[in-house]
Amino acid sequence: MDIRIKEFKKIVTSPIIIGLLVLFIVYNSIFIFQNSYFREELRVLTRLVDRFGYEIDDEMLEKYRLYYEEQLVSLNKITKEKTSKNYNSMAEFFADYKYGLEDIYDREELGLIMELGIMEAYYNTIEEIDEVYSSLDIMERAESEINKFQLIDKAAETVRNQYKAFSERFQQLVNNKEHKNLFFLGKVYRLHSILFKSLFKIIIFEIIILVVLITAYIVNYEFDNKTEAITYTTKRGRDLILDKLYVSIFSSLVVTTIILLVTLALYFIIFDYSGLWKVPISSYFNTDHNFPYLSWWKMSFVQFLFFTIGLVYSITLLFNGIIFIIARAIKNTYFAFFVFAIIFGLFLILPRLAPNSSNTIFIGAFTPYFLILNPHVWFMEGGAFATFKYHEIVTLVIWALMIWVLSILSIKRFKRQDI
Repeated sequence: MDIRIKEFKKIVTSPIIIGLLVLFIVYNSIFIFQNSYFREELRVLTRLVDRFGYEIDDEMLEKYRLYYEEQLVSLNKITKEKTSKNYNSMAEFFADYKYGLEDIYDREELGLIMELGIMEAYYNTIEEIDEVYSSLDIMERAESEINKFQLIDKAAETVRNQYKAFSERFQQLVNNKEHKNLFFLGKVYRLHSILFKSLFKIIIFEIIILVVLITAYIVNYEFDNKTEAITYTTKRGRDLILDKLYVSIFSSLVVTTIILLVTLALYFIIFDYSGLWKVPISSYFNTDHNFPYLSWWKMSFVQFLFFTIGLVYSITLLFNGIIFIIARAIKNTYFAFFVFAIIFGLFLILPRLAPNSSNTIFIGAFTPYFLILNPHVWFMEGGAFATFKYHEIVTLVIWALMIWVLSILSIKRFKRQDI
């Protein structure tokens, strides 16, 4: 145990690792604050959810409409007094006042104007849901993906089969009315992209950098400092490699926890999700592009968040194992980092060289390297290469088994080889 504590101290006293950890947290904080300019507008929805709930049905819509009309009457009393005008909608109001609202209305009145404008935007979005979903064709989406990547023969048939399976899930989603739940307007605020596409991707790459540095540094510490002949000449010395592996795993999980905890705590302090944690992630309001986010399973926002966090921890362990094997073979921290970067690039490039008629083109999608590129569509319809129901699970299991076997072989070889 004393040996492992000493190995861990090497990590916590490394100025590069600690410096990068601090730098990454600062960068994440800046990123969050740069995207927080609309956070006051988000509170309008949380107040609406407090009043009406998030499930959209006829009763909720009627209450919502009556409340909106009451508020519009209040606004018209103000506009009648100040401009001698009445309005039937906020769209009509904003068409009349493109500039100079601050010169006419005070702060409280501007707050009412902003709230009514947002309320109307949500109501208009509710009214378009049925029309949008009645026109969605999952198999048309499949053909679009096939044409996008110019897939033919077996590859194209595989995509069609996956989307056929997903079309059943889509019907279930609609029948469950998962799409009919209030959530932040994705096309306006793009919070799903901000959190899962941008912020989580940033977090993952930061974790990978730290994991690579920590593991390569701790595994090759003796070789970098030319003390391997002293350290590894005894039988116990050779067993030190196991201690180093355990410490590297523990340290990797610690930095992952620190980055996730600090970054997500700040994010959810800035962006208030009160009352929205249990909203299905497949809510139509969560759409931030032309095609809505559709999950393979019914899951709430908070469940999707925790599954994503769990997947990040799993990926951390996978990359910890990958760099352990590389570092054990290379015996130099900087070269190990360089080799890891080359392998990373190769795994992203080589799948593109596979024939577009063969199923081998999908092999590259079942790697942790591909997985980390699209955290916003984990467990979802994610395009031709990611719309496999158990894509994430299969990737984790296959790579965990491979890394486990290779790690054991690497350790056994190290115990027998000459230093």
